[in-house]
Amino acid sequence: MRCMSTLVYTSTRQRDLLRIVPDLVAHRGLLRDVVWRELRARYRNAMMGFLWAVVQPVMMMGILLFVFGYLLGDIMEARGLNSERPSAVFLLCGLVPWQFLCVALASGTHSLIESQELIKKVYFPREVIPLAAVINCLVNLVVGFVTLFVFLIARDGVSALGFGVIYVPIIFAIQFVLAVGLALLLSALNVYYRDVGYMVDVILTFGFYATPIFYPLQMVSTRLHGTLFNIYMLNPMANLVTAYRQALLDNSFPDTLLLVRPGVAAIILLVVGAVVFRRNAPTFADYL
Repeated sequence: MRCMSTLVYTSTRQRDLLRIVPDLVAHRGLLRDVVWRELRARYRNAMMGFLWAVVQPVMMMGILLFVFGYLLGDIMEARGLNSERPSAVFLLCGLVPWQFLCVALASGTHSLIESQELIKKVYFPREVIPLAAVINCLVNLVVGFVTLFVFLIARDGVSALGFGVIYVPIIFAIQFVLAVGLALLLSALNVYYRDVGYMVDVILTFGFYATPIFYPLQMVSTRLHGTLFNIYMLNPMANLVTAYRQALLDNSFPDTLLLVRPGVAAIILLVVGAVVFRRNAPTFADYL
């Protein structure tokens, strides 16, 4: 059979790892259409439209600021304990990239199941579906970073946006590769084992507290030492969130290890995700 382009799509072709990039390039029009379709479906009947991408991190920031900056801060001060209260920009700097990962993994994991009618009808590189799900989340990320910049400027003036901003694309590139690799792996596994979707929700909830979003990494390093701290730093987002803060709040180039550790993890996950996805792609339609 023939797909939307002139390429003949066979089971052998679907399993060929070396064809991933050429196939995606050949079907870039389909990728663009799927991304645009999902964006329209998400915001078509929403009165506030893209403003929801602002409301979610700001409301979460307000809750965390109230609990950890006000309530617990007063309790610790009353007991004579030194506690540095988190600021709005500190919280947003962790929440914006974290929520991008959460939404990307949640939508990416279920993307094949939600697009099963398209998968059953037409032959095309199946990577288009989870990749489109991750790309869709870029809208929320961009709006979230704009919100963060507004808070930064409101607090410290225009000078707050120093040269550290130029490092943000490097950090995000690592996070994007990480999200794509996980989306490919989890979406493929979710076709055969529907428990994967529930597992992702649990892991993301756990990961929120295991990532320095409402507390600084220094607080962890003073309590965990040696092997325990190294185990904690196996969490790629612990490195990336801290790297974002060093770039945006400290206007400095992030520590090398904060980029190397998640960078290696992102490449490994991308390769593993691509291999698992490609090898199982020909049978997706049979299990959907």
